[in-house]
Amino acid sequence: MARRVRISCVETSKLFQKISEEYGFTSDVVMSYFQDIDDLQQLWEKQQEVWVYSQNERFRYGWIKESHLKKDGSLVPLYIGLHHTRVLDDSDEKDPLLVVSFESRQGLAHPVLVILTMIDHADMFGELGAAKHNAQQMYFIHKKLDQLISGDIPEGQSLHEP
Repeated sequence: MARRVRISCVETSKLFQKISEEYGFTSDVVMSYFQDIDDLQQLWEKQQEVWVYSQNERFRYGWIKESHLKKDGSLVPLYIGLHHTRVLDDSDEKDPLLVVSFESRQGLAHPVLVILTMIDHADMFGELGAAKHNAQQMYFIHKKLDQLISGDIPEGQSLHEP
């Protein structure tokens, strides 16, 4: 069941552009979605809340989905604490996604919603088909995003599948 989470504000991660570029979203591509991202940020800040849903609810514009739960209800441990939402207010367009998280900050009554990166479904959850059933490949996909978000990749190094 969807739940409401109060927020203090919305911020963009300092690593947003670097991580987005790793997934093919150059600064020009990101800028082409600037108004769409800004619209989401303004919506969340105006409401001072965001609705979080899981696999059993239908997407609604501005809602964010828990990323650690698979369709079958199993967990993706590396995605615990991560959420995602569609960038576009268009029921036919599933990509790109924004990956977001909540961060507690001293002096704020509610968490900050942090926009971490832009990504496509396939880069976050694997390509449809046999690849989604390859545990090693899925682990690599999950680990790559986890490392990028946590900043555990040395400067100038790119992660590529083995």
